[in-house]
Amino acid sequence: MNAKWKICEGRFYGMSDYWPFGSFWVRATFRRAAAILSHLVTQYGADSVQFYDMNFFLREDHALELARRIEHLNLRWWCEARVDIMSRYSDETFAALKRAGCTMIFFGAESGSDWALKEMKKGITTDQTVNIAERTKKFGIIPEFSFVIGNPHDPERDTRETLRFIRKLKKINPDSEIIIYHYTPVPQRGKMYGEIDGQISFPSTPAEWATKEWMDFTLRIDTQAPWLKRKTKALIDNFEIVVGSRWPTVQDILAPKWSRMLLKTLSSWRYALRIYNFPIELQWANDFINLRKPKRESL
Repeated sequence: MNAKWKICEGRFYGMSDYWPFGSFWVRATFRRAAAILSHLVTQYGADSVQFYDMNFFLREDHALELARRIEHLNLRWWCEARVDIMSRYSDETFAALKRAGCTMIFFGAESGSDWALKEMKKGITTDQTVNIAERTKKFGIIPEFSFVIGNPHDPERDTRETLRFIRKLKKINPDSEIIIYHYTPVPQRGKMYGEIDGQISFPSTPAEWATKEWMDFTLRIDTQAPWLKRKTKALIDNFEIVVGSRWPTVQDILAPKWSRMLLKTLSSWRYALRIYNFPIELQWANDFINLRKPKRESL
């Protein structure tokens, strides 16, 4: 079995079939990857690792091979994977990944609307995302679902359907972590996803791209998308605060228990009654607690 590998800043980058390097394709074995991890464990006492690769497991046999090779290391690890590929994995593979220490997997769910997923050419469906939510719950692996909301073709419908879909995922697997972004186009793809040409005038120089306005745009902090009504944007932002407070991320291991209980208590009635407007008390509580934000670290 083969895999690509690279270590940078204490993180593993890549475990797919191949890794492009110039005009060459570099391949390394799972045996070598396991040996490196074993060295980190025995020599430096490593107990956790993050695998960085947008398509971490392209093949099920590779995933199973890696799991079997590192199970004895007792590591806890995080990775990224595709919804469509992992939804086809067997229970045996999911169980093996769990035994090997897989704790959390990031998935680009993208939208709760199948029409939007088709328009974005994502190659996944909402049914596959539901499948992932169900199966990760069964095997005790935390799924981290990322959504891009506000499709230019019909942003109100996309927002309404995606927020409803997120609530569905939370009902299926409450441990699901949710990351929400506003739809952000890029210049070379302006003709896709709702024909946004002419609605945004992109910068023409590096200096313009470096301004705060366009840094906020590229980092999806504030896209100021002209097709997204102010009330729709507010709904997305407020929902994000409510759902993130109702289920505070488990990724901040230093956060005291009282901080999570406070956020859950303050937000439970809002989530239950679907009242997302003006969550000022939650904003204050989040600012005070300053809980780690996985969304910012994934940019």
